Amino acid sequence: MYTIFVRLIKFFFFKSPLWRFFLPVMKFDMSISQLNFIVNTLDAIANDGAVLEIGVGGGATSVVINNFMKSKSIRRHFYAIDTFSGFAPEDILYEKDHRGKTDNYLYYRSNSKEWYSKTLIAHGIKDATVFQADAKEFDYSVIGPLAFCLFDVDLYKPTESVLPRLYEILIPGGVIIVDDCSLEPSIYDGAGEAYREFCAKMGFKEERVHEKLGVIRKPLS
Repeated sequence: MYTIFVRLIKFFFFKSPLWRFFLPVMKFDMSISQLNFIVNTLDAIANDGAVLEIGVGGGATSVVINNFMKSKSIRRHFYAIDTFSGFAPEDILYEKDHRGKTDNYLYYRSNSKEWYSKTLIAHGIKDATVFQADAKEFDYSVIGPLAFCLFDVDLYKPTESVLPRLYEILIPGGVIIVDDCSLEPSIYDGAGEAYREFCAKMGFKEERVHEKLGVIRKPLS
């Protein structure tokens, strides 16, 4: 009887217009190839250090990174930083006044630190440290040595401000991956501009992978 009841519920559920809103779907802004590159890059880092994600959205990539580390027995503490309220007003104003963007950047305002944390817990991730903060204002010394960072804040000013500070705490052999570094114009191309400026200032060769991932590697010596 139980099986018949469940099948009946599923039958009516999938016949209704509500089915698309309640399926367990993880939404990604990245392709499988990009996600694969991210976790494999993390896996290849030998020296000790923390893992950090800045700009976590709903938590999809955080779940992938943490479950990958668990499956590979990678023992690194995971930190997450996000405003959980969208882009900072001054960063939006800079895009409009200095970069000619006309978008209002109203995205990501519906997120919440509590929802993000519960998403992690629902996937068995209970030991992450989550900060609700503007990445530009955050004190990165509390994280200590950094082995890997997935950096996804989209706009020019936070990327320009934070990359030098991340690189300062990055261990030799550590890697920062900056999202939205495609050469194609978009409302998020500020991140790519700041990435390219940072590489030029540091004398690094730009490494752009799978169209939009900008890679920064700290030499071992």
